[in-house]
Amino acid sequence: MLYAPNMRQLIIFLAVFLSGILPSTALVVHIQAEDALWPAWQRLAAAHPLPPGVRAERAAPAQTSHTVAAGEMPRGSVTDEIILSVGAKSGFKVVENIVLSPVSRMGEPVENISLDAVQAGSVRVAPLESITLPEIALPVEGLFPDQAGYPLHGEVAAGLRSGDQGLRAWFDSLPLASPAADNHILWIGAVGDIMPARGVDEVLLSTDGIQRVFGDTLPALGSCPLLVGNLESAATSAGARTRKTYTFRFAPAALGALKKAGFSYLSVANNHTFDFGTRGFLDTLASLSQWGLGTSGAGDNVREASAPFIAHFGAVEIRILSFAAYPVDRTGFDGRKVARAAPDRPGTLWLDEEGLAAAGRAFSPGSFNIAMVHGGEEWSSLPTADQKRLYTALVRAGSDLVVGSHPHVLQGMQEFQGGLIAYSLGNFIFPGMDGTYGGEDSVILKLGLYQGKIRYVISVPVRLQGTSVRLARGDAARLKLLSLTRALAAR
Repeated sequence: MLYAPNMRQLIIFLAVFLSGILPSTALVVHIQAEDALWPAWQRLAAAHPLPPGVRAERAAPAQTSHTVAAGEMPRGSVTDEIILSVGAKSGFKVVENIVLSPVSRMGEPVENISLDAVQAGSVRVAPLESITLPEIALPVEGLFPDQAGYPLHGEVAAGLRSGDQGLRAWFDSLPLASPAADNHILWIGAVGDIMPARGVDEVLLSTDGIQRVFGDTLPALGSCPLLVGNLESAATSAGARTRKTYTFRFAPAALGALKKAGFSYLSVANNHTFDFGTRGFLDTLASLSQWGLGTSGAGDNVREASAPFIAHFGAVEIRILSFAAYPVDRTGFDGRKVARAAPDRPGTLWLDEEGLAAAGRAFSPGSFNIAMVHGGEEWSSLPTADQKRLYTALVRAGSDLVVGSHPHVLQGMQEFQGGLIAYSLGNFIFPGMDGTYGGEDSVILKLGLYQGKIRYVISVPVRLQGTSVRLARGDAARLKLLSLTRALAAR
């Protein structure tokens, strides 16, 4: 029996067949925009859709370098095209104001660019929103975009080559850009190990104690609305001392001084949080809450330990989750067995498959996600293979930033799939490191977020001085960190 199509099926068949052999009547306009300006075109097209019957296609890469001759844009052309450029030209219309910045790469020693160098063209300049790791933005004359006098505010201008009247009318109807550009930078600060015992707590609780401990580092600490560190001690006056190599505890009231110094989050997922047993651990959590300091990766049970710390800074949501991953102590203390949180036991979140699953649940695509990890080998300036495996897995699980601690010395930084890993920031406050190789050198890591992503990576070198810390006189710590970072990138 022959198949006999009905009239509706026949019409559909003819429509599909003819669509494949007849030319489209839609006007195709080619978009000439470098990669850095493509987001500007997407915003423009979303806010002001092209007229009916006009379809946009991005120009081939070979055409992207198209330059527009000076003078009026011709109204007739063989090729219909919209051209985006930085800076207005004759016949162009300013459609968006943007922030520009000099560009460098992580690990390079340059930390500031002169305006003369920018004007001479000796450094690449790009829209700030297009600068992504491992590239980083640099200040100009020591200024950042949200500071008065910053010189690199730019304009995105659009030009049109077309004889199509509908497209010309669309272009003529585009409103001029408002003069203001979003230029806010959110600063996140991170430091290494903070151990307020061995007399540090006594100094902090004395008159001018905060100044005596932190001295000239206070402006750098205070410039970060979010400042995080690793609390390498138990805040308690109770509990039985755990049998292990070193045990530390300090007066809980000293946490108030750390809060006043600028800290907003302290991780306790480390090998000293159980130095005075479960009692000391729970005292530490209670004291952190009492003094208004955030923490995570620790709790009365694994459910509590898996909940992230969440904070909001304007439109940016920050989520932080801390993890323990330190090796067995030489005395046999095994944190995985003793201090790991369980459904019915207080403790810390361990960085294993269960911990990675918790990270996947805690982190959100719409927030800036930070993982703090206590792991690696003490006194090694190179991250272990296990560190690399676990820390990169955290990035895959959604972390935008991984901050490591435990080695007591600086380790390098690494970009991985758009995230930043700082394997170890060394010791920030830790008395007793006198004479150790690298144990007194550290940095305050400052990260500048623009539109929710890391654009600036700045390391401020500091040095331990007994029970205090000061800005380093030289640049050795920063240069060492950059050298280690370059070495990781070369592998």
